[in-house]
Amino acid sequence: MGVKKISDKKKELKSLKHFILHYHKIFHEYIFPKNCHLECSESPDFIVEFDNQKIGIEITETIHESRKSSENLEYKIYKSIKKYLEEEDIKIDIWLFFSNSLASDISKRNQKAKKNQKKPKNKRNEIKDSQFIKDFTEEYIKYIIVRRKGEYSSFEEFCESNKNSLICKYLVGEPIVELYSEKLKIREGVGNYVSINYYKKELPEIINKKIDKLSLYRENLSHYGENVDKIYLLIITSCEPYKDLYFLADDIEKVREILNLYTKGENNFDKIFLYNENYYKPQIIKSD
Repeated sequence: MGVKKISDKKKELKSLKHFILHYHKIFHEYIFPKNCHLECSESPDFIVEFDNQKIGIEITETIHESRKSSENLEYKIYKSIKKYLEEEDIKIDIWLFFSNSLASDISKRNQKAKKNQKKPKNKRNEIKDSQFIKDFTEEYIKYIIVRRKGEYSSFEEFCESNKNSLICKYLVGEPIVELYSEKLKIREGVGNYVSINYYKKELPEIINKKIDKLSLYRENLSHYGENVDKIYLLIITSCEPYKDLYFLADDIEKVREILNLYTKGENNFDKIFLYNENYYKPQIIKSD
């Protein structure tokens, strides 16, 4: 069995540790005992050993690519605006809530790039992103200035006169909470909510691909003199700084039903977890 170094699996290891910590905070119980031993492996990705038990953990992701690209760009915009406001010592309370249009436009750009046999994240796109961030920041600062001068009383009024503005196209709602505040406040919002329909389509495909390899995992482990009592599947829905604060709020049971379909009978996972590694409020949906 080819075993990767911990450094090669840094991202997965970090997410797994976060998951274990958040599991305890959410469910008020430990998924594994405190004294468990975590071993880096391959097929499955990790093995947790405790009390003469071994549990294999396979990690995978399901991330809407256009959303992921959008979140990356939104975060860079956030940093650009924050940097300018700090340098100019502008104390204001603002709200950055991006619409779905940004993810949609990035998706269209990526599809066009694929048709031209170019990778979505090529140098040309990086240049476009850099210019977009610069233009967006300048327009946002312009909006702050004209609002402080009293030229407009609201974002809606501003957009009526600036219909082609980037901030009017990609921001939702009034982006200024208070024109003047005691200190700089920047609140972040996420408009790119991924609905239950996305998971209904993606989860079965992702899980089935992993189930097809389950017997191979057990054969590999057996070949190297190792056996596991159970194998868990951990599905991570996002790895970016921006996370969905209302992750499947009304559809948790529907997701659980999907997960339960793949934990019954032979040659299925013993448990499956859908993990939204949310900075503000981490969320986990688990099979029964």
